[in-house]
Order: sequence, then C-alpha cells, then structure tokens
Amino acid sequence: MKNLLGSEFFDDLLYKYIRKEVLVLLKSGSKIRVFDNTIAQKASFFTGGINDQVMEFDPFVSGYAFIIWTKLPTWLTAQYPGFKAMTQKNFTAFSGLENMEIQSLDYEHSFNGNSHRVNGGITKNNTGFTLTHKEYSGSPIGNMYKFWVSSISDPRTGIATYPAQFNIPYASKNHTGELLYIVTRPDANNVGDGTRNIEAAFYYTNVMPTTIQLDHMNFTLGSHETVDYQQNFTGTMHMSPAVDDFAVAKLKETYTFNAQGMFDPTAPRKAGNTIADFNTDNTGITGTGLGDI
Repeated sequence: MKNLLGSEFFDDLLYKYIRKEVLVLLKSGSKIRVFDNTIAQKASFFTGGINDQVMEFDPFVSGYAFIIWTKLPTWLTAQYPGFKAMTQKNFTAFSGLENMEIQSLDYEHSFNGNSHRVNGGITKNNTGFTLTHKEYSGSPIGNMYKFWVSSISDPRTGIATYPAQFNIPYASKNHTGELLYIVTRPDANNVGDGTRNIEAAFYYTNVMPTTIQLDHMNFTLGSHETVDYQQNFTGTMHMSPAVDDFAVAKLKETYTFNAQGMFDPTAPRKAGNTIADFNTDNTGITGTGLGDI
C-alpha cells in the first residue's frame, strides 16, 4: 500500500487546506455588512464630491455597539444571577482594540550599507480591553466585579478563594469568561434575515477582570459627579467569518428595544414587542434585568 504521508497527493491536499485557511483568515462573514468595492469603478463614486442622487454608499457611523457574555464562571452567576444582564445592558463604552502592524526588517547591501525593508512578521496584540458602566447607589457594578477579582486572588493573602467556597477546582477555565463585542450600523435592532446591520464583531476568550476600582470613592470639597465604572480585562481577541456569523445569531436573540411609538404609561416594565429584553440563557432575567440587585 502506498504511503500517502509522503505522497504528492497528501502534499497537494495539505497545500489546498493551508491556502484555503489563509484566504479566509481576515475575510468578513457573508452575513454582515460588507462594502461592495466594485462601486468605486463607477463614475458616480466620489469624483470630488458625493453623488447625492445615486447614493451608492453610506459613511461609517460609529456609536452603536453591544457586548454579550457567552460564558461566565458558574460561581459568579450563582452569587450574582443578574451579572450578565446588569453589565450587558448598562454598558457605555468599550476600549482596547489595537491596530495590527507588520514589523519590517532591514536588508543591507552594497559597500555603503544601503538597505531596503522586508517583512519581519506581525503581532496580533489585542490581549486586553476595558468596559465602562454607569455605577449606581449601592455599587452593584463595583460589588460584582470586586467579588470576581478578589475570588481569583484575595488582596490580603493572594489566595484564590472561590475553589474552597464553591467546591470548584482552581483552573483558568473556572474563573474566566468569553465575551462577544458587536459594532452595528444605526439600524441596531434591524436583525431580520439578510439585513446585514453588523459592521464588525470580535470574540474574546480567556477573559478575566484585573482591577478593583476604588478611586471614584475619593473626595473633593464642592465636587459632585456621577460615576463611570471602568473595568479592565485580559483576554484574547479573535475575528473571523465564523465570529461574524455567530454575532448575527446572538444579536438576533438578545436585544430588542422599547421604541417611542411603543410607549405605554400603563405598562412601565414592558421590555419589547417580540422577544424578552434580555433572556439569552432562559434564566428569566428579562425586562428590568435587576437580578440580584
């Protein structure tokens, strides 16, 4: 029997597999918004001004984004059943995405040391991010994150306390989460089939909070402000067509909005007209999403 491991057949198959993987590495998924670059070949595209009759393109408008926790430590949600709803719904900023850049190398030649630049590789970076939430009297955001961080490493002893408290082995998989970050167009709730309202999606694995914010408790005479709670995380960012497709599915099942025309003064807790305001895991955290608060 012919040894396929060293055969041309195997080599050709491996080449095709690698080539396929490289081609789709940073290609957007087919279900999200992707600009048709062939529009630029038409005479009506940007000839010193915007053709406001044909209007074949729209500018990128920022300011519409969502986060969705897809995994959280079981002991965290056991202590705070409303953690997911409270942090997802009360989310005011996401930061930490970094540009990726090829590092070039000098290739020197000739007697006088002339050089030209060649590819030296690229680093993905993006190993952390920051979420910002509005804080409330009673410190629901601060208390939940303080519990998560201090249970991983107690500030006084350095001991991980959650294993003994919840009878769970100490392991990264037991104290980290996973988060989906989605950037949309202004039609944020337009989640029907084929609508393509997502601009980009990023999936973070091995997510762990790293800070306990206390500085907002400082005092200055005559200063009165509301508080934005900033939480830093470590995590590994991923982007791919599969992430884009996953984001389409999760956004469709997670969010709905009580628009102005739906206002009903007799039903102040009404969350939406089609699906629960929040019910990603069927735990009953709907409407106000108060949970344990």
